Amino acid sequence: MRATCKLVPVALVVTAVAATAAASASATSLEPFVFAVTTDYETSGNCARIDLESPWEVETNLEPVCTDPVVRYFHDGRLYVVNRLFCDNIQVIDAETFETIIEFSVGAGRNPHDIVVIDPNRAYVSCYDSHLLLEVNPSTGAILDEIDLAGFADADGLPEMDGMIRVGDRLYVQIQRLDRDLYWNPVPPSYLAVIDIATNSVVDVDPDTGGTQGIVLTGLNPQWQMTAETRHDTGPRIYVAEVGSWGQLDGGIDVVELDGSVSATGFVTTEAELGGDILGFALTPYGFGYALVQPDWSTSLLVRFDLATGEKLEDVYSTDAIADIEIDPASFQLFVAERTITAPGVHVFDSRTGEKLTDTPINTGLPPVDLVVVRAEPIDVADDEPGGAAPEALALAAPNPFRESTRIRFQAPSGGPATVSIYDASGRMIRRLARELPMSPAPRSVVWDGRGNGGRIVPPGVYGYRIDVGGQVLTGRVVLVR
Repeated sequence: MRATCKLVPVALVVTAVAATAAASASATSLEPFVFAVTTDYETSGNCARIDLESPWEVETNLEPVCTDPVVRYFHDGRLYVVNRLFCDNIQVIDAETFETIIEFSVGAGRNPHDIVVIDPNRAYVSCYDSHLLLEVNPSTGAILDEIDLAGFADADGLPEMDGMIRVGDRLYVQIQRLDRDLYWNPVPPSYLAVIDIATNSVVDVDPDTGGTQGIVLTGLNPQWQMTAETRHDTGPRIYVAEVGSWGQLDGGIDVVELDGSVSATGFVTTEAELGGDILGFALTPYGFGYALVQPDWSTSLLVRFDLATGEKLEDVYSTDAIADIEIDPASFQLFVAERTITAPGVHVFDSRTGEKLTDTPINTGLPPVDLVVVRAEPIDVADDEPGGAAPEALALAAPNPFRESTRIRFQAPSGGPATVSIYDASGRMIRRLARELPMSPAPRSVVWDGRGNGGRIVPPGVYGYRIDVGGQVLTGRVVLVR
């Protein structure tokens, strides 16, 4: 959260509230759930627990937190709440009892923004209002080391470090470079600083250039949680949301290949394509993702986009303010935190189709600001699919309804060539879109332009599509409007 946000200062917590490391839950005793930190953005914050299964029963007011919190989960039965501006502390909460194990300061005025936990006794904390990246012991609150990132700062002397992600033995830290003396405008370039966590040294990714270099990003002002994946065809990579300058369509979702590159490879989709400032994203194993975008200061959109082409497929949901989106890859549910004053709460969607599963928002007490899916055991992720578990056979069309064209995306683990056909309401085949199309482990797609055989324009109505692939038959319906 930027310093322009109005918050009421609260007392700095400097001692452990309950230094009982033994209170952390065992890895096998936890039932999966969604954990939400909530806030009124003025005087108080709290926590809520939501069941992963319908009807998504909720428990609220579980444990007080700061008014500017984000939450991370580590698989030792602990939830890590980063209490940001004016609170400047890390709060470790037992994921079973929801009692605070310890709450410790990282230093007054440092404004922590993210935490990456290596193990229960070692973690890294990025500090937005400091040039020091901290190594801490989250079980005792002790600061173990300080890593100076001042070399990445702009003219105001601060690098504005934000989100982080660990991949192997390296930590990647977002460097925004916002000039506080020039209305917080981003100063080119923005980076990912690379830290060797074995030595706590800053890695120079470009030794041929003087100084210590970070990975240069395509856009400016990186933020939000990053996503890492390993694909059989490309190797490890990181996806980064970059908002650029607020109110200008100059950002997007960037890709950083972790192959020794000194710069990102480019946007997979852009703010211009998605229709607003990009605030965050979530990827599915079906070749598309969801992005949280802001066309203006009073509107938030949840949109779906094609990961291969970057094309915006459809607007899934629109409201005044969305704070966070999270996907549970095991249940395929997409959780959306709506923080509007009039009807705050959490909505649930089917991430495979975009269908809204909840009629009304799940009431979390105070408005939700950040979510995390808590599972005792991590979900296995296929090495060639981004952001989720290995996919099942699936066929989806978007946009749906459509006017000019719709993209039919499909995947079948059994493999084999695919034939794609369109049928009218009477069951008569009117168009063969693909015959014996070669398949691969990744999703494939074809586009229907609303025309039948011979190129004739078909009338509005409901049409069926059929994919014959690997001995399986996948079907669905689309609605054509004129």
